[in-house]
Amino acid sequence: GRFGNQIFQYAFLKIYALRHGLRVETPPWIGQYLFGHNDPPLSGPLPMIMQRTYKLHEDDIPNAPVPYRDVDFYGYFQYHTSYYAPYKEYFCSLFKPVPDIEAWVNQYVQKLRNLGNTLVGLHLRRGDYGTYHQPGLDYFYVAPNEWYLEWLQSIWSGLDRPVLFIASDEPYKVLGDFQAYAPVTSAHLGASLPGAEFYPDFYILTRCDVLAISNSSFSFAASMLNREGKLFMRPHRELGALVPYDPWNSEPILRSKDAIL
Repeated sequence: GRFGNQIFQYAFLKIYALRHGLRVETPPWIGQYLFGHNDPPLSGPLPMIMQRTYKLHEDDIPNAPVPYRDVDFYGYFQYHTSYYAPYKEYFCSLFKPVPDIEAWVNQYVQKLRNLGNTLVGLHLRRGDYGTYHQPGLDYFYVAPNEWYLEWLQSIWSGLDRPVLFIASDEPYKVLGDFQAYAPVTSAHLGASLPGAEFYPDFYILTRCDVLAISNSSFSFAASMLNREGKLFMRPHRELGALVPYDPWNSEPILRSKDAIL
């Protein structure tokens, strides 16, 4: 998986190890560069234990009567975040950027703060979203810009000098619809991190006062790490609108009842 998935995978692994007094081994991953992790590398092949379902109370791994050890976990581990909530501080500590990267990306947050008093972030996922047509994968959908525009119109005038930041993997497809709000992107700020080009978007989302995400682990994980947010919104396909949510008491991905893992 990509970065949003890796956040959940690593958090689950470390929290499981913490709970059961185990040692973690990992392959190389981007968190070693961004967050300074230095877990030992894989020492050899181990029996694979697969996550069977995203439903917390039905999956074997977190509910096993005897903790697994000496195994290779395989899955996304995007359980209902009530599972992670007791470890909130530890979870967040795992994804604090190393000092040089934090200082570098904070300068772009400050540039946004200099433009106004309320930082409003949108994550508009495009790219591979909308290209999956298998039953059970319908949660990979593109939430229409209109849902975000209707929501912005309902709150904008009540915010204190708002500034709109848009994170998107295909900004050229979305920015035109939001021109009335003078949107700013990482590219506008000149924020580019070689080897982790996505990270400025992710980090800025963790610093927004108001955040509206896509049905995506990338921006949901950012909302979990956001300590400043006062309002979190997400698309709800059946309702055809954005709805509020609690990052620490929600399903990371809203799925249909027949969704596959």
